[in-house]
Amino acid sequence: DLIATSLNMIETFTGTRPKGWLSPGLRESYQTPEFLKQLGIEYVFDWVVDDVPHWMTTQHGPLLALPYNLEVNDSIIYAVEKHASEEMYLRLVNTLRLFEREAQHHPRVLAIGLHPHLIGVPHRFGSFERMLDLLMKTPNVCFKTGQGIAHWYTEQVPAP
Repeated sequence: DLIATSLNMIETFTGTRPKGWLSPGLRESYQTPEFLKQLGIEYVFDWVVDDVPHWMTTQHGPLLALPYNLEVNDSIIYAVEKHASEEMYLRLVNTLRLFEREAQHHPRVLAIGLHPHLIGVPHRFGSFERMLDLLMKTPNVCFKTGQGIAHWYTEQVPAP
């Protein structure tokens, strides 16, 4: 009921029913994927298992698990681990360096967790701008929404 209510409220407010889901605090039960798929959700970010999408099996059909990153995520870096402002930029640089090598053979999704109340404060905003500058000047990097990633992956690897 909580999931259905949430989806209905978002649809009422925005005029569009969500196709993707990120649980508050990444808190899913064993049954959550079943409920999500039954209610029309096509992809979910809660499983934090890889840097490549993959298909999950539910009783109601396949559900796409999209990458969500806890290592390049302002909530973890700043609120949990209490690092200095530059830490997120440094992690991005190192992650991007590895992904550039790996992506020569297999594409990667570099999900970056951002929360306005954490990354948007003045003493961190310069690091955020540097992150965006780095990503924009890096060849073979493109910016996608969750729906865009889901669409791209589904074209490459159709649901089983």
